[in-house]
Amino acid sequence: MKGILTWLFQRIAGVILISGLAAHFTVMHFSGSGRLGGFSAELVSTPCFNAVFLASAIYHGFYGLWGIAVEYIQSKNLLKTVQALLFSISALLLTAWLAA
Repeated sequence: MKGILTWLFQRIAGVILISGLAAHFTVMHFSGSGRLGGFSAELVSTPCFNAVFLASAIYHGFYGLWGIAVEYIQSKNLLKTVQALLFSISALLLTAWLAA
C-alpha cells in the first residue's frame, strides 16, 4: 500500500506543478497589462500558493531523485546515506523558505 501512495503523491505533485506553472506564466508573463484582474495576480502571489507549489516541487523532485538512486545504487549503506542526504536537503529547502 505504501508504494501505491507514494506513486499517487508523485502524480498529484506533478499535476499541481503543471497547473501552478500554467497559472504563474499566464498571470505573470502572458497576461499583458491589465487583461487579467488583480484577483488572479493576487492568487498566484499568495503564501498558500507558494507553499503548495514549493512543497509539490520538493516532493516531486526529491522523490524522483530517490527513484533514480534506488535503480542505480546497489549498496544498502550507500542507499541509506543518499536517502538521509535527500531528506536533509529537502527539509533544509523547506525550512529556508519558511524562515524567509
